[in-house]
Amino acid sequence: MLQISPYANLHQPVHRFAASWSGGKDACLALYLLMQAGHQPQFLLTMMHENGQTSRAHNLPSWLIEAQAAAIGVPAFQQASDKLRYKDNYLNALTHLKAQGIDSIALGDIDLQAHRDWQQVQTHTVDVTPLFPLWQLPHRTLVDELIAVGFKAVIMAVHPEKAPESLLGQVLDHTTLAELDAHGIDVCAEGGEFHTVIIDGPIFKQPITLPKPILRQGAEFGYSYLDYSLV
Repeated sequence: MLQISPYANLHQPVHRFAASWSGGKDACLALYLLMQAGHQPQFLLTMMHENGQTSRAHNLPSWLIEAQAAAIGVPAFQQASDKLRYKDNYLNALTHLKAQGIDSIALGDIDLQAHRDWQQVQTHTVDVTPLFPLWQLPHRTLVDELIAVGFKAVIMAVHPEKAPESLLGQVLDHTTLAELDAHGIDVCAEGGEFHTVIIDGPIFKQPITLPKPILRQGAEFGYSYLDYSLV
């Protein structure tokens, strides 16, 4: 079984945490590892676009994030924000959740130091501990564990300059990993090559059925993505 990173920043035997929730594989694996170790998730925190309808990270619709939370059995907390006020709204969300009993926020960062540094600075201002259960763990080991324990991750966004659109809709399995290797794409997509959405796994009470998506192009940061908004 995959162990939590020794650099996770754990400070106590049991953390009552919110999970920073993109809806994708890294956020889900971070949540899973902490749950397996006996830590207690209280909320899934997702930063949304200012209209509150889609997530800022992966353009996932609100209904899908709510469905993931219901399947896992942890309440979703969605915080709308524009880009300009992102930091303030993020800290407001953490302050609100701390008042509801969290002491920490779980993050899916693996090895992007600038992301870790930013989180450490921001969370310090509201006295919330940032947890990094995946930090510096081998990328292939992480994805192999994700597949081995039964998570189903669907590739729902690609950066066309870094990954082919033919990957869209594929489940992340060993066949897909071989295709990523053939293209020289990091299997964890730490270079922003693709994003995933988790629709089933060992912490899900039931799988999520995705509707037929619409292909959207030219989203924020240049991604092509599958839009699962219910029409």
